[in-house]
Amino acid sequence: MKNKTNIFLLTSAVIAFIMTCWVVYQMSHTIGELSANSEVDPDFKVCNEDIISNYYGMNTNYEGGKKAIKSKLLSDLQNLKFESSGLITFRFIVNCKGEIGRFRSLSTDLNLEEVETNLEKLKSIEKAMLSLEDWNPAENEYSSYDSYYVLNFKIRNHQIIDIF
Repeated sequence: MKNKTNIFLLTSAVIAFIMTCWVVYQMSHTIGELSANSEVDPDFKVCNEDIISNYYGMNTNYEGGKKAIKSKLLSDLQNLKFESSGLITFRFIVNCKGEIGRFRSLSTDLNLEEVETNLEKLKSIEKAMLSLEDWNPAENEYSSYDSYYVLNFKIRNHQIIDIF
């Protein structure tokens, strides 16, 4: 009986260790993380590469909220003309200093099928987003943190009509 108990305890300890490793890995490697690429974003630095949280779990925001983002960017991007209707989603990081960078985009049509978008137009949107300087990084009473942020650009009739 003592041998069965020891085997059970050893097996339980091994399973607990494996589960702990798995949880730690999952928490530190989220789906869709934005890996550093010195060719694409050479000057952007995060404060802690190992911990970049999702903005909805933190208090990352832009001064004035998405309404202020929409107001500023829609006027800056009104002259951009697109070939088709759909969505362009930009994911990026707001670092602990309130700087933004490491932009990644995905363009879809109205059926949410991935489509190619002119690289120069994507760069124009990035440039306009970089002009937004009033970012509030995620923080608590001890420190500021890096976090992801997402902006979606709705395109209809060849132009951006909404940002959310």
